[in-house]
Amino acid sequence: MEALRPQRIILNRQEREWLEKISFSKTWNHDVLRASCDAAAPLARSLFDRGAIPEVRVRYFCDPKLNIGGHGKSRKQVFEANGTTGDAILGHGNFLEYLKYFVFGPDLPDETINQFLTIVEDERGSSGEVLEQLRRFVRKETRRLRSEGRQDFTEEFFKLALEIGFDLGPAGSIREAARSAR
Repeated sequence: MEALRPQRIILNRQEREWLEKISFSKTWNHDVLRASCDAAAPLARSLFDRGAIPEVRVRYFCDPKLNIGGHGKSRKQVFEANGTTGDAILGHGNFLEYLKYFVFGPDLPDETINQFLTIVEDERGSSGEVLEQLRRFVRKETRRLRSEGRQDFTEEFFKLALEIGFDLGPAGSIREAARSAR
């Protein structure tokens, strides 16, 4: 299997201006959150309109199968079930985390992504052996990142696996390895 690197998207001038107005921090005050949402909606609309968001990232948001633990609903359907529909989703505060993923890809350190990809690219052994090497690496790396006081990376490893072409089964196995790291 040839590993693909997560795609980087190119923003036009206007999109970069909107992005500069967005705070992806989860410690906003009301004014910062409102300004971020006001810039997020046109940025997201522009990215969708020109097809700039990689298909796997759109699927992560729209495909119920990729929302593990989502009770059969996609992340988009969760917004809709809570009364937020259409373009109103793009300006919702809870959408900011998805916009961040759309623009930047999996939120993992470059070193972590590179080590993950090295294991895939080296393909030492059968696909089952490679998956087990990845699972060991993900558990170890999750523990290391947590010891540095960083967030839970369960979904980020899942996104990375999907981004480089893993099917739901192996990607879910990698997600479970991160989730189970102690």
